[in-house]
Amino acid sequence: MDRSPHYTRDRIEPQAAETPGEQMDRRVFLWTTALAGTAHALSPATAAAGGAADGAARAVPPPSQLGPLLNRARATEFMRRAGLDGLVVTAPLNVYYLTNAVPVLSRFSQVNTTAAVLPADPGRPIAYVAGGFEYYAGASDSALAQGVKPCLVGGKFGQPDSPADPAFDRVGSYAFDAREQHRRALLEGAAPFHSGMPEALAQALRECGLVRGVVGFDTADAAALMRQAAPRASLRRAEDLLLHVRLVKTGAELELMRRASANNVAASLAAARAAREEGSVWRVRQRFFKEAAARGNLGVYASVDLVMSELADGPFREGQSFMIDFVSHYAFYQGDYGRTVFYGEPDKTIARATQVGIAAWNEIRSQLRPGVRFSDIRRIGATTVKKLNEPFLYAFNPHSVGLQHWDQPRTGLAGEPIDLALEPGMVLSVDCPLLNAGVNGTTHIEDLTLITERGSEPIHRVGDETISV
Repeated sequence: MDRSPHYTRDRIEPQAAETPGEQMDRRVFLWTTALAGTAHALSPATAAAGGAADGAARAVPPPSQLGPLLNRARATEFMRRAGLDGLVVTAPLNVYYLTNAVPVLSRFSQVNTTAAVLPADPGRPIAYVAGGFEYYAGASDSALAQGVKPCLVGGKFGQPDSPADPAFDRVGSYAFDAREQHRRALLEGAAPFHSGMPEALAQALRECGLVRGVVGFDTADAAALMRQAAPRASLRRAEDLLLHVRLVKTGAELELMRRASANNVAASLAAARAAREEGSVWRVRQRFFKEAAARGNLGVYASVDLVMSELADGPFREGQSFMIDFVSHYAFYQGDYGRTVFYGEPDKTIARATQVGIAAWNEIRSQLRPGVRFSDIRRIGATTVKKLNEPFLYAFNPHSVGLQHWDQPRTGLAGEPIDLALEPGMVLSVDCPLLNAGVNGTTHIEDLTLITERGSEPIHRVGDETISV
């Protein structure tokens, strides 16, 4: 049940001489005129946001040089609203968000291998809890965020019960290079080492003042560790809390989002324009992953002609239209982009459906600003299609994008259903795929949009709503 305040047009649009009805009627006229053709011209603002014509990403420093990913002030606010003294997390993306350290060894199994401790008190340090080898061969090279203290598990290789310096033993006489010197200096600063994760976490909790506090946890792994490390603490489930925090991006996150999105768009367009050369669903998907990797991104997801299974294939046919929905990440921050590809001359119905979807997205985009709720976005899209007197159905599904494709909380802090309102600093996607069949194809339009104090702006080049091959 949606308990949000009722939507009012005045609340999200600048006041003008025209009445809301007159504004909508004028938009319908402009939409109908635009729908007569398939070309879409880029506005000066769009061109400025888009960057180079070939989609090349601008240079961005590595994540370790951009500053903390964590929005700590917002995290403190939400923990205090939830009645928490702190948070212990083991989900890899949460550990990365709090510390800037990538939990590499967590990819090797279903067991999370690192943890992070976040006190609600901003004057206390954040703790990074991990095996010494993971720190030695991983986080030490990319750097923890400022204000993050490592608490490490030691043990020589082959002697896991020994809480010793986890650096490689020296055998040869060759001088240590700069990397090895740096690694060993950081390890020396992280001593003493602990015999296991519970002992390391207990030390982190003591330093963070959370041995007896009310502490939230994000996974069963985190809860199990907490029961061993701090049996006097009061534990509460807090799976969604950092998702509330992550809705509003820091400056470092926005730099990574822009880089990820620029690479993702360029890779998507390259793959789409190679559709005739590739000739099938599976080959276009693989082409996207290849193009993303060539630009520094890693592929996450690729739907071609609404085929989501990565094991499926099938040839394209002349006159067919097909949607692409491509996601890849740079430093784990995700780009998300959807378009329609015309494989030859499109069927009139799918061509019309494509342009109606574009018109609805443009209307949604014109009304994005702080305070607009997800339910408003769905309604604006559906109302636009209805005003155009079209029979088509589209998803108009809004979601926040960041470290995940759907990077948003599922519930409120008390577990209640929520209808999210846009906030400045959010990066928003609205999925607009056609939900009708029998039209000789599929169609989609999707961009990433940054919500600003007064409205919104694209974070990557826009235009290219349709690609003809």
